Amino acid sequence: MGYEHLICEKDRSAHIATVTLNRPEKLNAIDRQMHQEIMALGNDLQQDDDIWVIIWTGKGRGFCSGADVVDGARFKLEKDTPLNDRLTEDHWNSTQGKMLYEIDKPMIAAVNGVAAGAGYSLALSCDIRVGSEEARFTTIYSRRNLPPEGGMSYMLPRIVGMGRAMDLMLTSRMVGAEEAYRLGLLDRLVKPDDLLSTAREIAKQMTEIPPAASRITKRTIRRAMDDDFNSSSSYEVYSGKLTAMTPKDGEEARLSFDKKRKPKFIGR
Repeated sequence: MGYEHLICEKDRSAHIATVTLNRPEKLNAIDRQMHQEIMALGNDLQQDDDIWVIIWTGKGRGFCSGADVVDGARFKLEKDTPLNDRLTEDHWNSTQGKMLYEIDKPMIAAVNGVAAGAGYSLALSCDIRVGSEEARFTTIYSRRNLPPEGGMSYMLPRIVGMGRAMDLMLTSRMVGAEEAYRLGLLDRLVKPDDLLSTAREIAKQMTEIPPAASRITKRTIRRAMDDDFNSSSSYEVYSGKLTAMTPKDGEEARLSFDKKRKPKFIGR
């Protein structure tokens, strides 16, 4: 599938995909077409065994300013709207949020500017958020007479805590990069010129780990967020058995450790 509103660079040798939201004149606001492209590309990257880590960023001054309400991004029904889309109980933002959250490969948000509404939710869907000094966040939903969407009500309290999440969602105030870093919205804060190189360096470190181990670890941690201690401990044991599905990487991990050399994992 060709993409008009997304740029996807797959570095297969490095096992890293960089996805750039590409509507800079709209601060990368999400319209129907971009939403459809995000859905298609997200599913493609999940299935691509050559891609182990995904970076999301925006072109121009913004990361993603949310839904394009000017162009009708509330996605009213059109003549060509598929029946499945007409009958779904989910809003488009919910469907997109679920798809992104269910990607079990490590994802990094490189937040280069404003992240608002659906763009904020997209950033929260990522496992690590690296922000430039120009990053800004606003939940915006309550100011539009809307509840939080895209999984924000689930993810934001788990990232910054209940009280801070209430503050951010009930005021919809704009949060600058330094405060976002203090709150835990951003995990790294860097100069604008260092944003993508920092995100790629983190991604490179992640690809030095067997991809099965990364994906299983992500699944285990996310499951533990809603489980009790005993259930989490039992799932850790179960997850350990899944690494047997990649015996070559298991053998490489042992050999490289014994021979004190850098391992070369292949995802098998």
